[in-house]
Amino acid sequence: MTKREKRIPWQSQITEVRPNELRTHGVNQIDIIRSFSYEEMVFFLLTGRRPNDVEKELLRAIIVSHISHGITGQSTLAVMMAADCRSDFLHALVAGFSTGAGIYHQGGLNATMQELQRLDKLSYPDLMAHVQKSLKEGKRIIGFGHRFHKVDPRARTLIAIAEELGHNGRHFQMILHIEKILRQEKGISLNIEGVGGAILLDLGFNPEIAHLIIIIGRSPMYAAVYLERLAQGRAPFQKIEVLDVVEIEEG
Repeated sequence: MTKREKRIPWQSQITEVRPNELRTHGVNQIDIIRSFSYEEMVFFLLTGRRPNDVEKELLRAIIVSHISHGITGQSTLAVMMAADCRSDFLHALVAGFSTGAGIYHQGGLNATMQELQRLDKLSYPDLMAHVQKSLKEGKRIIGFGHRFHKVDPRARTLIAIAEELGHNGRHFQMILHIEKILRQEKGISLNIEGVGGAILLDLGFNPEIAHLIIIIGRSPMYAAVYLERLAQGRAPFQKIEVLDVVEIEEG
């Protein structure tokens, strides 16, 4: 018995291309360009529908909240080092995202969303028991705490915006319940990924593409840092102090 190849043309339910015409989810690109904001287009592409006013504002706030995060993060340092080596911006950008992709930095949004999905399967009593057990065992709950901020100003602002808009999604409500316990027991508050991740899940975003928010949010920051570093005229091989700070016992 011989096998024959069957050729199947590529198909997509997302876009349709015709001569001099492009449609996305059935909407003409001309109309999209004229009337859609950037966050609306992101939402539209991923869900197939245009967001309502609340969804649009929540997504806008989450994207903007990720733009600036300081120059001390490992990802930003990678961009600065790339500029010192006179690498072009594309390589600097890739270096920043690759360096920071782990769960303790820019991969935190993905990790948080996955964690919240697991916790969402628990009943309320089981969820509270899980939180208490984690506290007792000294285990970290992803989405809470920050190395610089006792209270992450970005997280508080996102919470305020969500509450002002009347958003009460179940993931959002869940993290507020968890935070109440963590603040009472340990003085630990939500961070940007905890709030952002919960709202994104409520909006229907898949954790698998959580890095999209990081990429479209952080890219302008990296461009600004890259240009600033070039303008400083740093030599390509500078003396860099490399050290680890460790705790020592005294007495």
